[in-house]
Amino acid sequence: MPSDLAAPLISAVVALLIAAGSSTLTWAQVRRERRKWLIDTKVSFSMEIYKMRLAAYPAAFQAIAGLSHGASESVTPENAGAVAGKLNDWLYSAGGMCASATTRGAILGLRQTCRSWHREGGSRPKELYQFRNLALTSLRLDLDLEGLESYDFNDASTWLKTLQDELRQLEKRRPRAEFHGVGTVS
Repeated sequence: MPSDLAAPLISAVVALLIAAGSSTLTWAQVRRERRKWLIDTKVSFSMEIYKMRLAAYPAAFQAIAGLSHGASESVTPENAGAVAGKLNDWLYSAGGMCASATTRGAILGLRQTCRSWHREGGSRPKELYQFRNLALTSLRLDLDLEGLESYDFNDASTWLKTLQDELRQLEKRRPRAEFHGVGTVS
């Protein structure tokens, strides 16, 4: 190969390698930026849903409170009808829009059970409290809270022990502050 042809050919090959390398690096950077953007977008969206749930879920809890064993009025078909109406309103508000599929299903099942009992009367449906508990648990899980707690209120010592154990577990998860003398904590 003549030397006057080899120099441009070598320069062209080197230029092609540099161009291929830089385009590969640029493409990888674009993919990293796109992935980062998608993650940031999903995190922002999740935060907005969480904020929406924090604002909307108390209304569902208040509606379900009418079915509580500790409610001021006993649970009757008329009260169940009122709860069904409140739950229906909640389902067609921001709460129903941001609820998970499981939560929506539990609220729908509870609404339907309350509505049926209100229309038909008779004795309380056996699945009423199953749907209520499922709805409460689902609402709490959507907010990243634990499910329904069960305490034996007849034995206060076990109830207090359970609460103390839960407090210890929470304290283990919390970061510790170091004590550096009077009035200084870091």
